[in-house]
Amino acid sequence: MSVVVYDTGMPMALVSQDQRAHALHKGFVVTGGHPPIVPGPALSQAWRTSPKTAYAWKRLLADVFVFPAARTRLTADQVPHCLPCAAGMTIEHWKIVGDMVGAAALPPEKRPDPVDALAVFIAAVHGGGAVLASDTDGIAAYAATLPAADVSAVAVRLGGPPGRYGPGAGRIQQECSA
Repeated sequence: MSVVVYDTGMPMALVSQDQRAHALHKGFVVTGGHPPIVPGPALSQAWRTSPKTAYAWKRLLADVFVFPAARTRLTADQVPHCLPCAAGMTIEHWKIVGDMVGAAALPPEKRPDPVDALAVFIAAVHGGGAVLASDTDGIAAYAATLPAADVSAVAVRLGGPPGRYGPGAGRIQQECSA
């Protein structure tokens, strides 16, 4: 199964009403299959409680699957429809993510990022897929730690005027295909 995993930048762009991000997201949702996946820690990095963004967050969270899912009180439309999402994360899985962080050959200017490693891990346990991220170097480095995994990094570059999330947030400047 091939999935799409959003790193922190994609939810930020969607909530900031970036039109290209919305077009890309709508394409993933309309095609059916597995909904785009947002790692829980990426959601935490992007989330800001605000009346200005409440509707955008509500709409986004209705379209995606947040991984790992809460174990209780899921509505019928939130129940995972695939084994990796239903299983969530075990202690062994978290150890693998930690090993990925330690083993990745990151560029010198890049700091280890467990959220990036988790995004790659999520795509890998689903049998492969694409991770949409603003920094593909980190994603590629973490993907290289799992040589058997078919995980690709797709660049979504944020830029434009300062926005809700600080300088540079709000628009996707460039998209690359996997």
